[in-house]
Amino acid sequence: MLGRAGAIGFAVAFGSDHGVPTAAQEVSCPPAATPQPSGTPVAATGERIGVTVAYLSVPFYANFITGLEDGARQFGFAYDLRDGRGDPAAEIANIQNFIADGVDLILLTPMGEGTVPAIRQANEAGIPVIEVNNRAGFGGDQVEVVTYVGADDVEFGRLQAQLLDETFGGEPARIGYVMGIPGTSPQILRAQGFTEGLAEFPQYEIVAEVTDDFDSARALAVTQDLLSRFPEGELDVIVMQGPEGVAAADFARRNGREEVRFILGDYPADVRQAIIDGYVLGTINQDPYPQAFEGMHMARLFLDGQEAAIPKPNYLELPIITAENAEQTPPAWGC
Repeated sequence: MLGRAGAIGFAVAFGSDHGVPTAAQEVSCPPAATPQPSGTPVAATGERIGVTVAYLSVPFYANFITGLEDGARQFGFAYDLRDGRGDPAAEIANIQNFIADGVDLILLTPMGEGTVPAIRQANEAGIPVIEVNNRAGFGGDQVEVVTYVGADDVEFGRLQAQLLDETFGGEPARIGYVMGIPGTSPQILRAQGFTEGLAEFPQYEIVAEVTDDFDSARALAVTQDLLSRFPEGELDVIVMQGPEGVAAADFARRNGREEVRFILGDYPADVRQAIIDGYVLGTINQDPYPQAFEGMHMARLFLDGQEAAIPKPNYLELPIITAENAEQTPPAWGC
């Protein structure tokens, strides 16, 4: 989870690749970006929220959990947090267990559309559902979802395209585009936004599309493959949908490929440090804490009969982070 104290430091070891040793990354941690709840907390109501998250093991969700804890405390809830383990069947089972337990509302970070049948079961049981961070049912006509809280992933992709254009200034650029977990809403919608953002700039060409499952080891492997397939002069930038490319960017610079720029997504501490150190160009800051906290807030509004006050969807801010503002912008998680 994010530290709340003053600046500290730690090292993230990258190991070695192809016999070339890579140094540990020294990560400085300023005071965390996590906001403090304001207003008088609601007294405990006895209402229970079931929360199922697709991938609790992903580091992004550490500060998401902090947001859940603070939100539950602020808005008077007890909550039951369960891990979807990256398995649609496990996520469906979690929802079914919440239905059997008679929770008052379900906060869901869905893997994808495979979760829709379980959302329908919650609808039939009269249990409202709010999607947070990922979306599956919201905006469609198959099931009822109160709202979606999180990033506008289409805009996320557009912002990555904007950052690319600001970097290359209209000069031709060849792009290696690295997507996350196939079939998930971030992968689909960020790709849509990135493609839309590039549509008016024919000088930018995607020369390869690959996936890395938002996994740093796979990001390194696909980057090594891209650098092998496209020698110097044939690849200008690698754009990754997630934050997993720090070791890959470090590998490129340590192997004489500094001409290949890296644009990432999300803003943990190691991405911040890589931007400051100059081997990642920039990223889009998606903060997990307010997504979870606002999910609890939307639950409070709904259960208090204030559905008219709920934004549908509830999109949160997505600042662009580059060397110009990284020093003064604390990381969203990772310290």
